[in-house]
Amino acid sequence: MGAAPADHPRAYLLSIGQIALRDTESIEAFSIKTWGVEFNAVCRIPGGWRIKAGNSATPDGEIDGEGSQGATWFNQSSPKELRAFLLVTLYAPVQAQDIGSPNNGIPATFKGTATISTDDGDVKRALTYKNITLTPARRCP
Repeated sequence: MGAAPADHPRAYLLSIGQIALRDTESIEAFSIKTWGVEFNAVCRIPGGWRIKAGNSATPDGEIDGEGSQGATWFNQSSPKELRAFLLVTLYAPVQAQDIGSPNNGIPATFKGTATISTDDGDVKRALTYKNITLTPARRCP
């Protein structure tokens, strides 16, 4: 009989993408709540953007980004500026969805919204693990 499996933390470069956009729409901001993600470094900040990433003393954390004006917003569904822009460590596999009740369960690893500028005003679109790409890495590029 072998030893019991242990947690093996692993570092990744995090990217955000695959956000549905129409031709006249732009990504102006995003906010993602995290669970079990440790933020090691913001590798780069897109021009004209503010990026905030961090944790509390518990496993929850948050990634926020906001463009300063329309010229800095992204009009592509997977902007190159949001590729490999954070270095994070995960201690467990990605949890795709919440498990259990909101007050007594395990939240999804990534869950948030993107604020999209449209011809009819701003709308929010859901962000989940499907919008996050993790590439194994030891440091920022």
